[in-house]
Amino acid sequence: MSKRLVGPMLLVTILFSIAPRELLARNLTCVERPEAFWQDEPDSWCVIEDVDLEESSEDIHFPEHPKIYLRNFNVSYLSPTLLFKMRSVQHLTVESSSMTKLYMKPTLNSMEIKNSNISEVIIDKDSNYELQNFSLEGIYRKPLPNNYIRLTHLEELSIRHNDLTRFNMRQLNGLIKLKTLDLSYDHIEQLIIPDALHIPNLKELYLSDNQLEQLPTNLKRLKNLETLDLHSNQIAFLEMSRFNGLSNLKKLVLSGNRLQISTLEPVYLPALEKLEMIGCGLKDLDMLYWKMPSLKYFNVYDNSLVAITNFPDSFTKELVFVPTGNRWSCLKLEAISAKVTIKVKERDHYCEHKVADICCNGGSIDFNLVETLDRKVQLLKFQNSILYEKLEETNHKLEKVIGVVDQRVVRK
Repeated sequence: MSKRLVGPMLLVTILFSIAPRELLARNLTCVERPEAFWQDEPDSWCVIEDVDLEESSEDIHFPEHPKIYLRNFNVSYLSPTLLFKMRSVQHLTVESSSMTKLYMKPTLNSMEIKNSNISEVIIDKDSNYELQNFSLEGIYRKPLPNNYIRLTHLEELSIRHNDLTRFNMRQLNGLIKLKTLDLSYDHIEQLIIPDALHIPNLKELYLSDNQLEQLPTNLKRLKNLETLDLHSNQIAFLEMSRFNGLSNLKKLVLSGNRLQISTLEPVYLPALEKLEMIGCGLKDLDMLYWKMPSLKYFNVYDNSLVAITNFPDSFTKELVFVPTGNRWSCLKLEAISAKVTIKVKERDHYCEHKVADICCNGGSIDFNLVETLDRKVQLLKFQNSILYEKLEETNHKLEKVIGVVDQRVVRK
């Protein structure tokens, strides 16, 4: 080796060996003006993007910032070691990133994971978490975390845009502070609500854009629920009395389901204020057994209703009713408009007959025949309700008899 090179190389080696460790570390910085950043209050976030790390990257320094947004941040394991280098972080978002595992830092206030390829999210079974808001969006078929019970302060949980097909709420049992659960856009076909479920403060349940064909059983276990959104599922037949027991329910959204509605038993929702049945393909609706004394807003926009049978006399002008986009009989619509306040969502044009600016059919309809048929339908429904009660009683008696017979067989 040339003597000319030995001196400079030796000098570089010596300087490298005595350099402060901080100078050799990789200091991650916040992007000044990130593109396509839709977070609320973008200026308050530190965005770190386009980073590839080794799992053993110990010489990494994160900015001292309470809100960190990792985008296209790729590491095999976002470990406790790395996370505790984010000493000031309270709110952490991970987007469009790839990780084998992600450890949930116990001191976080909110955590959001979206559109990322993460095989496992780890909630430490031995740690006490301060997390209040947790969102898992677009992780598709990846296993959901275990140990939700450690999230004792959790108030909002969002698991949206995944491919779950089946969700058992048992894994959330004991989250006594949970107020909002969002399971929208998850392709859920079955939602299981266990008998012993204890989520006493759950106020809002969002189940829109799933594949539910019927209401979950044990829905009344969610007795403090105030908002239930079932928009755009596959529910075809709905027995309204299945909502009984939700005595605190204020908002019910059934829009986007091709519904046939039945009421074999009276439905009593004392706190319900807002009911939406938009675009449900309704051709008839009988409200004979509906008791909703607090209802203030009722929307049946974009159906095929000619009339609503037994529109409750208890409804007053305080109720805002949205009837546009149907095939109303003028006589029936006039009777309704005399009771409630009609709200025109889209003003109807080019029709011969109108009631409250809504097109209706004022032609040669035999309304006496309609009334007669209405009465017959009422009678049939009443008979059906009695038959339903008798069937329930008979079934209960049969269960007792079968139980006695089984005991005798066992004794022999």
